[in-house]
Amino acid sequence: MTDPPSNIRALQSEQVLEVTWPDSHVDRFPYLLLRAECPCASCRDEWTGERILRAESIRADLKLEGMEPIGTYAVQLAWSDGHSSGLFTWETLRQLAGQIPA
Repeated sequence: MTDPPSNIRALQSEQVLEVTWPDSHVDRFPYLLLRAECPCASCRDEWTGERILRAESIRADLKLEGMEPIGTYAVQLAWSDGHSSGLFTWETLRQLAGQIPA
């Protein structure tokens, strides 16, 4: 189990979600990556895990409109396109961090 971050903040001007982990490591997740990788059943086939949402259909001016902690294991993100059902566990975010170009 991945420990919860010590801080999460939305940097709207850069369109990134900045996550600081307990070990002081900081990951910066582009909004477009997070939206494209949404794990909810509307964006991914719940049986196969295949992506339903096409990344190219996401508007470049996407904004993060809200964040809600879910217990001690995840965060729910609300986007300017009206989508808000995806829960990103801390483990999922750690895995996604490996996909971010350096």
